[in-house]
Amino acid sequence: MSNGEPDDLWPVLPSEAVQDTLSDPSLPVDLFSVIVALTVAIAENPWLPESTARDSAGDWRRLPIPHGRGLVEYVIDPHNHVVRLTRVIPL
Repeated sequence: MSNGEPDDLWPVLPSEAVQDTLSDPSLPVDLFSVIVALTVAIAENPWLPESTARDSAGDWRRLPIPHGRGLVEYVIDPHNHVVRLTRVIPL
C-alpha cells in the first residue's frame, strides 16, 4: 500500500459456507454490499466495538449486520495475523 500502513490490515479468509452464502443468487444485492463493507471493516479492526465475543478469549466474534439483517461470525487468529470469516447468517 502506498500509505505506508500494510501491516494494519488483517486478511479476511471466508469459509466455504460464507463463499456459498455470498454466491447465492437469491442474496439481495444491497445485503451483499453491506456484508462486503463489514468484511472491510473487520479487515481494518477485527475487534470492532459493535462485535461481541463468543468465547472467553474473545477470538471468536459476532457482528450484527445493520438494521437487523443478520449476523456475521468470525475468528481472529492473532498468531498468523488473519481473520477467518466462519459464517454469515442473512435475515
